[in-house]
Amino acid sequence: MAEAAKNTASSISSKSSREHGDQRPPTSRRAELHTTNAMGAVPDRDIQEEQSAAVELVTKPPFGERPVCFKDTFREVAFVFQATNAIATSSFLQGASAIITVSIGRDLGMTQGEITWITASMALTSGAFQLGIGQLADLLGRRLILIVGLGSFSLFVLLVAFAQNPFWMDVVCGILGVCSAMVVPSAIGIMGAAYATPSKRKNMAFSAFSAGNPLGFVFGSILSGIATKLFNWRASYILIAILWSCFTVLAFWTIPSVEAYQPGVKFKDRLKTFIKTFDFVGTILTVFGAGMLTAGITLGPVDGWNAAHIIAMLVVGVLLLVLFVLWERVWPTPLMPPHIWKDRNFTFIILTCLPGFMSFISSQFWLSFFMQSLQKLSPLEVALHLLPQAIAGLIYNMIVGVLLHRVNNTLLLAIGSVAYVASNVLLSLMRPDSSYWAFVFPSLILSVVGADFQFNVANMYVMQALPSHQQALAGGIFNTLFRLGSAIALGSSTAIFSSSIGTTEALEDPMVPYKKAFQLSIGLCAASFLFLPFIRLGTQGQSRDANSGDSKSEAGAAPPAAITLSQGVVGVPAKAE
Repeated sequence: MAEAAKNTASSISSKSSREHGDQRPPTSRRAELHTTNAMGAVPDRDIQEEQSAAVELVTKPPFGERPVCFKDTFREVAFVFQATNAIATSSFLQGASAIITVSIGRDLGMTQGEITWITASMALTSGAFQLGIGQLADLLGRRLILIVGLGSFSLFVLLVAFAQNPFWMDVVCGILGVCSAMVVPSAIGIMGAAYATPSKRKNMAFSAFSAGNPLGFVFGSILSGIATKLFNWRASYILIAILWSCFTVLAFWTIPSVEAYQPGVKFKDRLKTFIKTFDFVGTILTVFGAGMLTAGITLGPVDGWNAAHIIAMLVVGVLLLVLFVLWERVWPTPLMPPHIWKDRNFTFIILTCLPGFMSFISSQFWLSFFMQSLQKLSPLEVALHLLPQAIAGLIYNMIVGVLLHRVNNTLLLAIGSVAYVASNVLLSLMRPDSSYWAFVFPSLILSVVGADFQFNVANMYVMQALPSHQQALAGGIFNTLFRLGSAIALGSSTAIFSSSIGTTEALEDPMVPYKKAFQLSIGLCAASFLFLPFIRLGTQGQSRDANSGDSKSEAGAAPPAAITLSQGVVGVPAKAE
């Protein structure tokens, strides 16, 4: 009788809860369900559905909620597209230039070293200025710096179209690197702060965003090939100027105001803070140190390694970079916070991904040059040969967005390293008359596996290693290392290529200089295997359980930020549509 009374009371209580709305938290209701079942009562259909929903809530994390800085999902998608274009700025221009280098060099009478500097100067200045501009964006405003960067890029790329000599070409390309340095850390800062909470939504957004770097190179090559085929190489830069002018106009509508400073702080006050805290000395040391080192490596084969000015540039460049590291340890608001290198995973992820990306940029440049010089392909034909890489890259980025929170990210890094090595081995074995489908095609497919897998993992981790109001700085650190690495890789491969041209072996076999350049890429990407065993990284971007608060993301926590500006409230989620 007592047991029947309890069952009756439980049934009445359950019915009342359904009629008037049970306001208790899910954990309390699940506890009651467990107690009722233990006493032998059979839950009705509504209780079973509630119990199933509760279990699903725990076992199946939500996709993630739309950040409040976006008014609707369409505005969110438009921003992610714009941010992807932003990070593709430098690589898009590099890709566009790579397949028309022969035409440019012939029209302007450029040497091999000057031709290489078309691409290397952009990578050098982009990397050298990104740390400083990343801090500048955090202090003065990410949205402002991003829009100014897009507008200035469209202006200066138009000047490239009217270049009349090698000096004009290389100098303006260097200025374009500064413009891209304004765009990239600002976009990364907004992305990281807006998507502050790990979730599947963040993974998908960052996967699309990360696609900009490798795919920008490929799509830049394709559009440049089409424009050159229809008109000439100058039309390629005019087309880029038109595209980025459109992106600049759209930026006023698509870019949200997600800043590191407290909303309402006057620009005058932010400017005062900038003057007091900006690392001017660190910026100067980075720019001149990286510039001299890369210039020395690139000009060495042409002017001779024993030349006094080459030795001076190499020695002074290394010395300035060493001084930069020492300076960052004492300046209160450094460009590159030393504490970030204390994060074991961050250090080894960078050491793993950097040589792979260096090999990617170098091999792409020399593959395009090989197709134009030895295979005598037109820019449009080169672009069509590179098209499978773009298609594969889009597919891989969608796959990575799904895998980041499901598969151990150390494994993804390892897959990327293997793909890089296999890709460059194929390129080093090919001949001018080799089958495209046997060598170049699989190499392109494999290279973008390495780039997409490693870039996504590294980018996601870096954005979690620093606090939200230093997200632009985090993006600057990440891209600075990769851009400077690209410049050094191009300079080193040019040195090897140039030193091999006049040899007896190269005269008998014109493929020898290209083979040695590809062999350098093999050595670079193979170096990543030295650091993979030290990475302890699980999944990233997993949504936190509402009840337990646990997360599968294993990003290291960073100490309090050095920047003295107050942190604004950013990235607060809103209801998903």
